Amino acid sequence: FGDIISDEASVLSGSIGLAPSSSLGEHVALFEPIHGSYPQAAGKDKANPMATILSTAMLLDYLDMPEAAEEVRKAVRFCLDNEVATSDVFSTSLYKCSDVGDIIAELISDDRLKVHLTKKKQHSII
Repeated sequence: FGDIISDEASVLSGSIGLAPSSSLGEHVALFEPIHGSYPQAAGKDKANPMATILSTAMLLDYLDMPEAAEEVRKAVRFCLDNEVATSDVFSTSLYKCSDVGDIIAELISDDRLKVHLTKKKQHSII
C-alpha cells in the first residue's frame, strides 16, 4: 500500500525517476529509488540516475553525515535547475544516464564535498 502512495506522490516531482526511498528497521536500513529496477533500460544508458543518487543522500543522513547529504542534494538541484537530466524529466533532453551521473559526481567532487568517515556506526546497510 505504501508503494502505491509513494508512486502517486512522485507525480509532484514530475518524474518517478526523481524519488528516493528508505525502509528503516531496528537494525537494518535499505535505501533505493521508489521506481525499483528498470531492466528495459539495461545497456541503453537512458535510465534516470537521480533517484538512486538522492537515495544515497538519504543514506548519508542516516549515517549522521548531513553536510555530505546536502552536497549531494545541491548537485542534483543544480542539474535540475539547469535542465541537466534525462528525457523522462525534460522531454527534449539529450543527456544520457552516464552524462547526468558524471556531471553530478563532478559537482560533488569540486572541493565542495569533504567527507571523512571518522565515525562508525553499527548498522547493517543492505
